[in-house]
Amino acid sequence: AARRLERVNPNPRPLSSSLLSDKWELVYTTSAPILGSKRLPLFKPRNLYQTLDVQNLRGKNEQEGFLGIVESVTANFTPVNETTVNVQFDEFGIGPIRIKAPASFKGVLRTTYLDDEMRISRGDKGNLFVLLRASRR
Repeated sequence: AARRLERVNPNPRPLSSSLLSDKWELVYTTSAPILGSKRLPLFKPRNLYQTLDVQNLRGKNEQEGFLGIVESVTANFTPVNETTVNVQFDEFGIGPIRIKAPASFKGVLRTTYLDDEMRISRGDKGNLFVLLRASRR
């Protein structure tokens, strides 16, 4: 289903679109680490959100962890082209604790579909991410 939507993407240059910057709720992913598939059920993440600020080339992922403690990671983006950014993670957070991310924590994210309500992205490790605009939910 994702590939069919990607073929009819109404915004083929998402980094130039005002639609991309917002808070998004992750509703589906193939990424085992993000799903916490190796964690015990009590420790699996819930309420996963990603906030993108394209103008400032910044992003933040947040999720609710064990006992409702918010876990987060922030990142800087470097555009590669009009659909893709290099991602350099810079800080991890667990509740009020902040830890600098190692320089080796980086990736690539390509936005393959974007409309008023939905975003589909693909990571450099082959993972699929489907997100819905949180500000309208």
